[in-house]
Amino acid sequence: MKYYRELFLKDGRICILRNSTAEDAEEILSLMRNISRESDNLLRYPEEWANITNEDEARFLRDLECSDDAIMLVAVIDGRIVGSAGLNPISRLEKCRHRADIGMSIRKEYWGRGIGSSIMEAILEIAQKAEFKQLELEVLTENTRAISLYEKFDFSIFGTNNHAFSTRGGQYKGSYLMSRYIK
Repeated sequence: MKYYRELFLKDGRICILRNSTAEDAEEILSLMRNISRESDNLLRYPEEWANITNEDEARFLRDLECSDDAIMLVAVIDGRIVGSAGLNPISRLEKCRHRADIGMSIRKEYWGRGIGSSIMEAILEIAQKAEFKQLELEVLTENTRAISLYEKFDFSIFGTNNHAFSTRGGQYKGSYLMSRYIK
């Protein structure tokens, strides 16, 4: 899928939201490693990105560019990718093709500038064009910033997984399963 939009952030800077391309592979992998170091809210630890090569990521991104129902958006400020979000079908089988999964991550230094809200607006627009009727996501129960953002966009909790993450320290972290219906 293709997408492009320029917007002004709360701090007056211009942010470009666009679909990722194969040329973004190395920068996206670097971004995800960095965000994994900054926050425990992502699925992977930083070194768990090492088994994904730039070529693997480029191939994945090329497939998304050709997709009619999946996309990875990137948020670009001053030529640097500072965030990303994915929209992917849960299944392409008829009984579930109305459902899509979303995920989002933004560099910590860019939190609170309106990027998350802008990404959510874009995801909703793209999901509607792709004719999805239900968006779903999983968020750690302690990630109150993200939960507030999702609730602002009418996502609601429909379940809890009390043992979603098992940390290296032997602790468990819970997650909420959230969804939003699209009219």
